[in-house]
Amino acid sequence: MQNSIIESRDLNLVSAELDLLHAEICRAAEKPLAEARALPAQAFTDQAHFVWERETILKRQWLSIAHVSQLKNPGDYVNLELLGERLSVVNSGDGVIKVLSRVCAHRGMDVMPPEYGHESEGNCHQYRCPYHHWVYGIDGKLKGAPLMKEHQEVASKSLQLFEFNSAVWQGFVFINFSGDAQAIDEQFSGLDKYLSRWQIADLTMVGDIAWDCPFNWKVLVENFMEPYHHVGAHHTLFQPIMPAQGCWTDEEGEHFQVCHLPLSEPLQQKVKGGEPQLLSFMPMPALVESDFLEWTVYLAAPSTLLFVAADRVYWYRLEPISAERMQIRTTMLVHPDSANAENYPQTLADEIELMRKFHLEDMEMCGAVQSGLASAAYRPGPLNPLEQPIWLFQRYLARQIKRAKGA
Repeated sequence: MQNSIIESRDLNLVSAELDLLHAEICRAAEKPLAEARALPAQAFTDQAHFVWERETILKRQWLSIAHVSQLKNPGDYVNLELLGERLSVVNSGDGVIKVLSRVCAHRGMDVMPPEYGHESEGNCHQYRCPYHHWVYGIDGKLKGAPLMKEHQEVASKSLQLFEFNSAVWQGFVFINFSGDAQAIDEQFSGLDKYLSRWQIADLTMVGDIAWDCPFNWKVLVENFMEPYHHVGAHHTLFQPIMPAQGCWTDEEGEHFQVCHLPLSEPLQQKVKGGEPQLLSFMPMPALVESDFLEWTVYLAAPSTLLFVAADRVYWYRLEPISAERMQIRTTMLVHPDSANAENYPQTLADEIELMRKFHLEDMEMCGAVQSGLASAAYRPGPLNPLEQPIWLFQRYLARQIKRAKGA
């Protein structure tokens, strides 16, 4: 509560500075790609701006928080804390996945606090608040409260855990805190033509690595989407097989971006000759030849990130905490029949280690970028054409600023 009051007070004190920063972001977004530059440091370091983004962009858009393979059975749950809210994503037992607040309707206690040993994933048949043992069903409805069976609200079972607006799209569970976002099928419909052949809802999550990150959430989005850093950060892992100079970005989508990472010419020739390349797991059954010739990265704005190959999908769960800190879960999904391969356990272990390795390269770079943004020597530099996704992300942010200001 104290932090909330301080943040609100800070917003009032720095509103003029925020207006100037927002004007700078909009001016940057208006430049043509040939003249595009990085954003001012304050876009990544200013806490008041982060609070503004949290309330005005992040809480008003669709954010991905779980995959349906984590929620197959009644009572399966995924717990997380996102934008200050403690959440439980649960298979409610009636064929519906719900996103419930973990705040007890009695006195506000977390009904599954990690401080009391509750795991972030598992299966339960009810929620029981550890404070006074109020009990809720997995649908969020109150089932009982000790020594209160005569109380009207308890007897009528009208009390329940708060349910947030949620939806399932392409196999992922999304939350919209404000409850007034555009229908998710409409907002991201432009991505369906790219992703439908992967049938992501049928995949299984087999890798999940947690990262505590000392950098702004937008630093991660920018790094994820642009292939220019293959020549530097990934010069030994990705540059030889997906060279930066061959990558390209699709035309702008209002709420999404698509960047193509073609395989090197020798690898493409082998694929065309009937020798699929870089496959460790079973490829998705509905793919066509062109799907084997590249990897692709997607942003479903503001923060859903997918890295897709013929035999796997990487998904990032972003949890922004402050201007200079966030947590990330990097996950890997594969076709469930991949587990039938004789060498699957070793293959999976090797691929998870590879996932850790190349993500560690990204995390190290993003942390160093955040440090540089805090320097008095920082000035926004010109963008390479391969950094077109950063320019498109700037344009998305500018649209959100203008929408918020009624422009």
